[in-house]
Amino acid sequence: MMLACGLVSRAWAMTRPACVPVLRAGWGIVMVATLVALLPLLPGPLARIATGGGASRLVMLFHPDPLALSALLLVALVGLYSGLAGALACSAAAFAVAGGPVVSAMAGACVIVALRDGAARHGRGTGGVLGMALLSMLLSTGGGIAPAIPPGIDPIAFATAGQAGLSRGLVLPVAVLMATWPLLHLSWRPGGGRRHLSALRMADVAGFVVGCHLWLRLLACYPDIPVLSERWGYALLALAAGLFLAASLRALVARDMRRVLSGLFGGTAALPVMVTGLGLVARANDLPDMLGGVVACLMLLMAAGCIVWVALLRLVDAMEAEAGRLVLMHLGGLATLMPRLSVLLSVGLLAVGGLPPLIGFSIAWMLLRLFGGLPHGGSLAHEIPIACVMIVMGVAWGVRLLALVRLVGVALCGRPRTPRGAGACDPAWPILGRCVVGVVMACVVSVLPGAWLVVAHAGMAQVARQANGLVGMDAAALFAVPSPDGVSVLVPLHGLVLLLVVGGMVGIVWRMRGVSATRQVATWEQGAPPVPPWMPFGDPLTQVGAGVFVRLLQDMAGWPDGAAIWLRRALRAWRACGRYLVLPLRRVPNAPDRLASLALPVGVAIAMILLCWLS
Repeated sequence: MMLACGLVSRAWAMTRPACVPVLRAGWGIVMVATLVALLPLLPGPLARIATGGGASRLVMLFHPDPLALSALLLVALVGLYSGLAGALACSAAAFAVAGGPVVSAMAGACVIVALRDGAARHGRGTGGVLGMALLSMLLSTGGGIAPAIPPGIDPIAFATAGQAGLSRGLVLPVAVLMATWPLLHLSWRPGGGRRHLSALRMADVAGFVVGCHLWLRLLACYPDIPVLSERWGYALLALAAGLFLAASLRALVARDMRRVLSGLFGGTAALPVMVTGLGLVARANDLPDMLGGVVACLMLLMAAGCIVWVALLRLVDAMEAEAGRLVLMHLGGLATLMPRLSVLLSVGLLAVGGLPPLIGFSIAWMLLRLFGGLPHGGSLAHEIPIACVMIVMGVAWGVRLLALVRLVGVALCGRPRTPRGAGACDPAWPILGRCVVGVVMACVVSVLPGAWLVVAHAGMAQVARQANGLVGMDAAALFAVPSPDGVSVLVPLHGLVLLLVVGGMVGIVWRMRGVSATRQVATWEQGAPPVPPWMPFGDPLTQVGAGVFVRLLQDMAGWPDGAAIWLRRALRAWRACGRYLVLPLRRVPNAPDRLASLALPVGVAIAMILLCWLS
């Protein structure tokens, strides 16, 4: 129904007002049905559907296991907030997480094409489509529709096991990395311009859920080969640390708010790769407690990332409708003009930045505990790479916080820089109410992180390959984040209570002083000559600009004078070499479009040759 509404609304614009309530009702029904199926009190009907003999052919196409239902619930939440703009991408994402090996790969390719504008014309996203095709061939159970799979066995795990386990263990992480690269907005480019990254949209969050689901599948069905698993685990750790640093740099140098959020989103999307690497290392060294912590961290990261980014993008959509284009050099003083929306945006950014007691801090705490639980070898050569990865992550997290301070200092503080920005105000209450609901959900998952772990308990047991489930869940576990080593427990509610007590005391003291809140005036205006008539909002150069924070980072790093000139010259030489290499192709008319149409068949042929070699 949702897919039909998305197609009809694109074909006939006059049907869009009627399709919006139908889409919302459909995604609401999906959420309710998924929650009912995930209830621990009703495991029987789901088990009968999954293992019934009469539905074996249907189950081959759609695989409604607990792990798929957990991801489907989040995709339905994204579809509920995205509306018509992301209807096709969210519908394809629902099939990608709930389908079997063949349907999941086909729907995942559709998600990549829907997220990457012009993917078929310019060849962008072709690697992700090839990764999905390779996953479909790797995880398919044979040529028949209904092969003999033992009851109660995951078809993906059944397909991965066998004599070709070693060969598939070599290729499977590469295929998942290729498939999730466009879904998670992963990139090595540190630039923040339009050539390097696209503006973040609501449908990209659905791609994030699909990418996390694929990494969970990899962790669930990877063959038990200790040496290979450990090598891939450490490789994914190093790769994710570099991607996290590049995404933080992109967020720091981006020039508009959506691309700043795109860089921050790329950093969040690199964390599932890192957590999966930690899980492979734990499985290789036979550490069940650490593996349980990895699964809990990955599940919590998938849910928290989805909820927080849905709330942030909803806030940015409302802010863009009121203040115009969100270019950083055109923004300023939004905290005074739209105080309610600015408070909600600040809460969402604090959750992304990892400040307590919000969910970002809980995930960072679990990551530090997981790094502390890694096996320690007797040689120094074994410890140095892990220390380097942690140093890179620390630097990248500091750059990420600096990008957040830059965004808040330029957009929310200061004074308006344009007449359109000066006329901005808080949106109407229906729009503001949806934003409040999103931020409240982010705060609930921050205070009650164990609630999502209870909902996704069966899926976590499936990934950890434990028939009896993970640790027992009680009422106290709803408020706590367990440590992988079982020694300590983080309770975000304690930090929230402390924050409320301190904030209440400060508010009481401030009220007893009798100081009334006044509008802040910049210090440079005191005693200065009157503002010229062509600058009614003040000189933008006298306020904090977007480049101040980048120069601050360069000064802290001790950037030598003249080094930027040589870096620019090296980049120009690199681009000139690239132009000279493709110069013969430019003589042929429409050469890029012709080559892009050949990239997919050639890649499929290479994948088929590789599969024939593996078999």
